[in-house]
Amino acid sequence: MTKFPVLDDAAHVLRAVRLGWGVAEARGRNRPDAPPAEATGLPASKDHPLPLRIERTPTELRIEAQVLVAGLAKELHVDSAPDGGSFGAALDEKARLLYHARAPKAASALGDAANLLRQPVAGQPDPAAAQRAALARLTAAVTVQKEVVEGRRQAVAAAQRALAAAKQREATGARHPANAAAASRAITVAAAELQVEQTASTEEAAGLQALEDAVRALEAEDPEVAVRDASSVIDREQKRIGEAAQGPWDDLADWIWQFDAHIQDTLAIASENQATGYQFGRGLAETYWALDPDQQTADATSWGFLLGSDRCTELSRLAGRLGGYMNEYTAPGIAGSIDVWKAVAADKTWRQGAADPALYNQIRRWYELVILGQDPTTLIKPTDILLDYGTIRRTLRWFLPELLILLLGLAALGGLIFFLSVGGSTSLKTALASLATVGITSAGVAGKLKNSEQAMLKRSRQDAYTDLVAYAVQTAPRPARRKELKKALAQRQLTPATPNQG
Repeated sequence: MTKFPVLDDAAHVLRAVRLGWGVAEARGRNRPDAPPAEATGLPASKDHPLPLRIERTPTELRIEAQVLVAGLAKELHVDSAPDGGSFGAALDEKARLLYHARAPKAASALGDAANLLRQPVAGQPDPAAAQRAALARLTAAVTVQKEVVEGRRQAVAAAQRALAAAKQREATGARHPANAAAASRAITVAAAELQVEQTASTEEAAGLQALEDAVRALEAEDPEVAVRDASSVIDREQKRIGEAAQGPWDDLADWIWQFDAHIQDTLAIASENQATGYQFGRGLAETYWALDPDQQTADATSWGFLLGSDRCTELSRLAGRLGGYMNEYTAPGIAGSIDVWKAVAADKTWRQGAADPALYNQIRRWYELVILGQDPTTLIKPTDILLDYGTIRRTLRWFLPELLILLLGLAALGGLIFFLSVGGSTSLKTALASLATVGITSAGVAGKLKNSEQAMLKRSRQDAYTDLVAYAVQTAPRPARRKELKKALAQRQLTPATPNQG
């Protein structure tokens, strides 16, 4: 395999790719209808076992994505907001507000209780059993939510102390302009933090109140009345929580939009390659993190947009521009898998059922190849090589003239040996000797001529390997007809670079 030189700005470009990926993931994990991802989890334990990434909770992974974005934004000098603040810090602040506006623990318990209360309608005619099950779930949730509310109360108290301390420092340092300016900034930050914690505390307290209201409704003596009234309370509170979270989500989404525009503008000035890397990373990640699989209209969250012809063409083009920063087969392999997913997105039958988890596995593989630098040829199975009849056909077609000449020469040599052993006319032996000499020598000369055209030989090998890589990289669900997958892979327009070795 040809060793391509490491470009001088490779570290910065790959950081930009990671930043784009992180922005898409952070936004996706904060969405009201966030797509599922890792769901392994850890068994219950009081000893705080250390999780692998796939065992972290959705909240922990959301925070991880936000921390990644904030850190990379500083490294790439795109963190400074127009108001002098930090884009990354504001992202974290707005995401926390959204999280507590959703009162997630209370909302989850209300949803579980609603499902339990619907069971009599679904074929279980015992409302008393549904009442007991829902009451047990909500009673346990009240205990948990009280702990959440207490934690927020303590956070408010800590924020109040921090604000008071900042004001005290401003008062004692008023005679020094530099100290006064720093103290003033500290007061602004502390006041904003206090406001966040106060709002979070209010929203979580409202979640506790919703649980307690539902519990009271379920405590009615008549099970049918309890189920009816509790269902009404839960429906009302679920709607209220959704409405309460809409404003913070709109605010966060607008902030991320501004952040993205700032990043693209700043990187375009600093480095076109970094700007390309950012768009490439974000575009790949958005195929999953921005997708609403149920969206049927031509919306920005639909299959038809995120994996439509225009976007897929652009993503393949961006991959080609960044080919020098990756393994020689990575960009073509990704381009091939993008074409497969374009075909999946256009075919409702193909994507029916298993497309969502398969797409998540696809973006994980893209991440491993682009950001972690995995060699894509390691994904090729030995059986893939044996079954790649296209490679065999191309090889035979490429060397067909030499093979025919060599076979003719070998046949003549075999005939000469035979007649030398059994006897025969001198003229026949002479003719066979001439044919053997010409055939073998011509094949050797032709082979040497081919060997002098190293770039063409390498291109043949690269094309064969790229087809194998593209097949190995894609994770799309199996189509109804295998030829659909081959047809999609055949649309790939990107190939590895072939250095001129002539």
